Amino acid sequence: MSLSVWDTALIVLKTMTYAATLGAAGAVFFLRYSASLIARPDRLKIRSIVLGLALLSVLAGAALIPVTAGSMSGGAAGMWDGSLITMVWQAGAGRANAIRAAAVLLAALGVASGRASWLAFFGAVVAAMSFAWTGHARALNLGPLPIALQSVHLLGVAFWLGALAPLAVVVRGGDLSCIAVTAARFGVSALFVVGGLMAAGLGLLWMMLGGVAELWRSAYGRYVMLKLAFVACLLCLAAFNKLRLTPRLLAGESRAVRSLRASIRLESLFGVLILAVTATLTTVTGPPALD
Repeated sequence: MSLSVWDTALIVLKTMTYAATLGAAGAVFFLRYSASLIARPDRLKIRSIVLGLALLSVLAGAALIPVTAGSMSGGAAGMWDGSLITMVWQAGAGRANAIRAAAVLLAALGVASGRASWLAFFGAVVAAMSFAWTGHARALNLGPLPIALQSVHLLGVAFWLGALAPLAVVVRGGDLSCIAVTAARFGVSALFVVGGLMAAGLGLLWMMLGGVAELWRSAYGRYVMLKLAFVACLLCLAAFNKLRLTPRLLAGESRAVRSLRASIRLESLFGVLILAVTATLTTVTGPPALD
């Protein structure tokens, strides 16, 4: 399947919006459960990450509106067509973007006060869940269950992928005891979160596909299999971190820090690939259940 220039632009902007929003939300979650373990300079760096990602989320989300309008018209003039932009806005994407922008900025302002306040936490939750309010889950018209499953899935993704940049900051700090206890706390929390993430994702996937055979019969299913392959790689890295690297860190083995840095870089790469595949399948194809 060949991608048009408009498809490519939408995929890039969606990937950026997913990564920035979920990254900012996950960094707020990370500060919420790990701030007491982290040195003040590292907390300041993580707050800066939240602010930068929040601004990127707002800008990429705003750019999606005119680019979607241009894609509908097939020409650059459509990007400035008021009627098309109004149509995109009224279809739900515009309102979801506006709420997402307000929520992610609220999260950034909350952590700027010096800690991940409940207001910041609320903003992060709303921002992460906002992607469930439009798109394929909502289009299924099966009531609140698909939206609820996708919301749980998104919160889990934000918790996991959004922790990678803050963890990288802590690892660069060089304090072995701080690195060890922070990685251990994240690993314990992630064990439950990832379980919920996978359960919700598989339940939603079953609703989208309508049958296992659609995994190889439909274009949507083939994209899903590619995404699941990247998820499997991510799970293997996470298991390696928890079962091998974290015990070595807790035992005071400084060489494990280098391995953890490499693992975080690989996890971040697979995370971006997963989000890019998600952006692609939501742009160029639809689930068999909607056919």
